Amino acid sequence: MEIKKEKYSAGDNKKETKNYSSCIIKILLFFVLCKIIINLINKNINNQTKNNHNRINREKKHYLKTKNFAILQRLECPQCGFFSHYIVNLGCMNKYISLGYIPIIDLKSFPNVYNGNDTTKDNPYELFFNQPYNFTLKEVKKYGNNVQNFECTSMEKRPDEINMYYQNDSITLWHDFAKKYTPIKDEIMIEVNNIMKDLFGDSKNILGVKLRGTDYIAAQPKGHSIPPDVSQVILDVKSMDKKYNYDFIFFSTEDELIKKKFVPNFKKKIKLLNPNIKINYNYTEKDFINLNKNINGNIDYIKNYILNTIILSKCLDIVTPRCSGTAGIFILTNGFRHTKIYNLGEY
Repeated sequence: MEIKKEKYSAGDNKKETKNYSSCIIKILLFFVLCKIIINLINKNINNQTKNNHNRINREKKHYLKTKNFAILQRLECPQCGFFSHYIVNLGCMNKYISLGYIPIIDLKSFPNVYNGNDTTKDNPYELFFNQPYNFTLKEVKKYGNNVQNFECTSMEKRPDEINMYYQNDSITLWHDFAKKYTPIKDEIMIEVNNIMKDLFGDSKNILGVKLRGTDYIAAQPKGHSIPPDVSQVILDVKSMDKKYNYDFIFFSTEDELIKKKFVPNFKKKIKLLNPNIKINYNYTEKDFINLNKNINGNIDYIKNYILNTIILSKCLDIVTPRCSGTAGIFILTNGFRHTKIYNLGEY
């Protein structure tokens, strides 16, 4: 049987090459067309975003020109702790809102430990907390028509760092007020959640412990709460841990001596978020801790302190003395299951 062999001419090869080239060109044209369409879509989206942004800015600028703003400056205590400023400013905010102002907290325009006495820096407060209605100090000063500066003092009705822990109505009032008018910035909360995931995994069974030392112990400032002895706190925490079997104990203090005493007793469970530097506080000088050269103007140190405070506010139970930082914890928290607050009187 004769097998018939196919014959291919040079013309057939040219035809196949031509068809292949035509296909490649069509594919390339398709991708070019797709890219043009995508670029047009992105351009349209960008234009819409820009137009929306411009519209929002126009509306915001108009709003800024029509409202009364109160810029709050706590000049009486530039060396005071962050949450001392926080609770005093909450009181002033409440006052000026009732008077028809939109209050703006200012830690920029006067020398203090948070701007490192440099008034050219951005407002330190706005690194961690939003101002009412998301305005900024810079916007208000630039575009506001009705802007007045007011000195904020501790004489206004404010969160009571001595007694608020026993008054649920007061805690709820200031918690809701702060959440509405000066909430924690979203990026800070994202960072807190990531830190807590790294420290505790998915566990919620966490005891928070805060201890205040350094200048409280050395200077014994008049009117401030007396902190407990570390050995007593260790016994109390051991008792609570035995009863509730915590997965972790989150410990927060600015005092290295207290840390050395406390931490070794809970090696397996202890978790800390240490600052970027040890302050090496000089107990013989009895100076305000915030005037320490390693803290004054050190935004990273201040941020670490605020992150510690927020994490403590999210623990299941809390053990702490009374102080401004503890008032901040109770304002920020959504509630604790069990609390132990040391009430040992005041200096």
